[in-house]
Amino acid sequence: MNVGDIMHRDVVTVSSEDSFADAAKVLREHHISSVIVKGEGGPAGIVTERDFVNLVADGHEPASVRVGDRMTKDVTTVEPKTDIAEAAKIMGRRGIRHLPVLEKGNLVGIISIRDLTSWAVGEMTGGHELPDLERSSATLTAAVEVDRRA
Repeated sequence: MNVGDIMHRDVVTVSSEDSFADAAKVLREHHISSVIVKGEGGPAGIVTERDFVNLVADGHEPASVRVGDRMTKDVTTVEPKTDIAEAAKIMGRRGIRHLPVLEKGNLVGIISIRDLTSWAVGEMTGGHELPDLERSSATLTAAVEVDRRA
């Protein structure tokens, strides 16, 4: 199973010029926990719920801080053909919960640790004749590692 089989294709983005308050509204409106920051050649960054917590804890006003000033710029990405167990391992090693999916440099999707965990649990409990136990186990192990770092 590959990332492209379970990724979300409707990726929500914001501009680096938007304020954190604007980005928070986007998260709430779309019921998501991260948003990709648009760049000229793919994602310029990502903003997650953790970034909002850190911003407020540091005493900043979300309406007065631009996304580009505090976004995570070192964005790890995968391709649609990346094996889901490999994607989970990447997330576990990096302690991240969201992976933008790029194809030929273009943003085509996003996958979260929740997506991977849901797939793995479904695979192990869904009554499949030949469940993918190796990938399911690797995925759940990586999810535990991400949660441990949070």
